[in-house]
Amino acid sequence: MNNQELKNLIEKYLNGTLAPSEAAQLEQWLDTTGDEHAFDAMPEAEKETARKEGYNRLVQRINKHRQPVVIKNRFRYWKAAACIAGIAVAGALFRKPMLDVVAPHRLVSLQSTPGSPKKHILSDGSIVWLKGNSKLVFPAGFGAGNREVVLQGEALFEIAKDPQHPFLVKCGPLITTVLGTSFNIRETGKETQVTLLTGKIALSAPQSAPLVLYPEQQAVYSSTATAIRKKEEGALPFSDITKGTEYDMAFNDATMQQVLKRIEDKFEVNIQLQDAVINSNLITADFTDQSLQHTMEMISQALNLDFGIKGKTILLKQKK
Repeated sequence: MNNQELKNLIEKYLNGTLAPSEAAQLEQWLDTTGDEHAFDAMPEAEKETARKEGYNRLVQRINKHRQPVVIKNRFRYWKAAACIAGIAVAGALFRKPMLDVVAPHRLVSLQSTPGSPKKHILSDGSIVWLKGNSKLVFPAGFGAGNREVVLQGEALFEIAKDPQHPFLVKCGPLITTVLGTSFNIRETGKETQVTLLTGKIALSAPQSAPLVLYPEQQAVYSSTATAIRKKEEGALPFSDITKGTEYDMAFNDATMQQVLKRIEDKFEVNIQLQDAVINSNLITADFTDQSLQHTMEMISQALNLDFGIKGKTILLKQKK
């Protein structure tokens, strides 16, 4: 496939007019080409044209609220979207925003290496700390159904509360179902350990009776025994489970500056103070396992403040 043919397919994709036969042609090309490096291989003139035309057509599609054509294979669809985003928008600056619009339900993988946990905030506001040599596969944006992710290894989850959309973590045959809570899952190869920090979760697996866990309880699932059992003793201390994360948000006579810095780091936001006097307050409170919204509501209520959240920026000011 030459550059002009590829550009024609991209144009049809962005217009929502890609025929099934052309989608198959694009799939075949992706299977024989390094998709993530396709843009780099194009001549500079072709790159510039693709960049301008692709981005302009993306803006038009956003304004018209059109839906992308779904390529039949879910994983190949992800590859196609990634390739098209790279060619149409030319690089990392626009690639992710375009993918989030064109293919919001594409699967994304996050890999960690031994050392400090790797934090990621999911599209629903849930926070995941991926530990050790672990991998998490999740959709870039959760749809109208259940929120489902797949874990290999170990992770600490702090799930945003949403009773209408249960959160499911699939770790081998074991499925952990939650509505809004915090827990740790550790897969060792021989067994999977689940430790509940707050809330309530339900565990299920093939050929095993389901089990409900409550705070400070731990369960173990062994694929050889094909059973989920509650562990009565020997559970890891919470301090070991939360080590290296920003899970613990308890403060005792902490300065407002310290508290806001921790909130900024945990939720990856920027908090701006309209009144410098706010920093003179001392806070004793526990914001552990609270969402960003609820955390700011608690602080504002206690200190008689107003706040507004716009994207990743929070404005905090004294009530008049």
